[in-house]
Amino acid sequence: MTVESDWEEWLTSALLSLKIEDEAFSEYISQICSEDSIEDDEKREVISEFLSEATEESVTETVDEILRRTEVRRAKTKAEEEEARVKALEAVKVKELESLREFTSGNVENPKKRVLSKDEQIIRARLLQEYAYEMEEVEENGEVEVIKDGDASGSIDGDPLLSKNRNAEVVKEAEQAKRLASQAEHAKVAARNKEMQEKQRLEREKEKKRAPKKEKRRM
Repeated sequence: MTVESDWEEWLTSALLSLKIEDEAFSEYISQICSEDSIEDDEKREVISEFLSEATEESVTETVDEILRRTEVRRAKTKAEEEEARVKALEAVKVKELESLREFTSGNVENPKKRVLSKDEQIIRARLLQEYAYEMEEVEENGEVEVIKDGDASGSIDGDPLLSKNRNAEVVKEAEQAKRLASQAEHAKVAARNKEMQEKQRLEREKEKKRAPKKEKRRM
C-alpha cells in the first residue's frame, strides 16, 4: 500500500466515525494538509471549523490525529521522493558515462583517432569535468582509454564553468517553479475552502426551510 492510499483510507474511516460521508470533505482536508505554505496552527483552525460545521461530534481528537499523520505522511513522501531522485541520478550518470565512452572510443576498423563534432566535444567536456576524467590515448590499437583521475590536469574542451553554471540555472529554475506551484496551490485551496463553506451554508438554509414544513405536517 502506498503512502497516499494508506492516508486516504485512514482519513475516509476517520470522517465516517464523525458521520461524514461526503468524499469532498476528504479531498478538501487532504489539500489543506498538503499545503506547505499554511502553518500547522492555521491548518488546525481551518479543519476544526470545517468539520464542526458538518457534525455534532467532537472533532478535537480527530484533528490532532489528522495533523500527526500529516507529518508522518510528509516524511514518508519525502523519503520516497529522495529515493526516486537518487535512482534517477544514478541512471543518468550511467547513461552519461556510456555516452562518454562512445564519444571517446576509437573505431577498431580504423585505428585513427576519432574526430568529434563540435556538439560531441561540448558534451565530452561537460562529462569529463563532471566525473573528473582525463583522456589518455592508446595508439597501439587506435582506441582512446578513459582513466578516472580526481586530480586530472589535462585540458578540457569547452568552458570549464559550463557544468557549474548550468547546475546553478537548474536550481534557480526549480526554486522558482516551486514558488509558483505553492502560490497556485494556496489559491486553489482558498477557492476550495470558499466553495465548501458556501455548500455548507446552502445545506443549513435547506434544513431551516424543511423544519417549518415538518411542523405544519404534524399540526
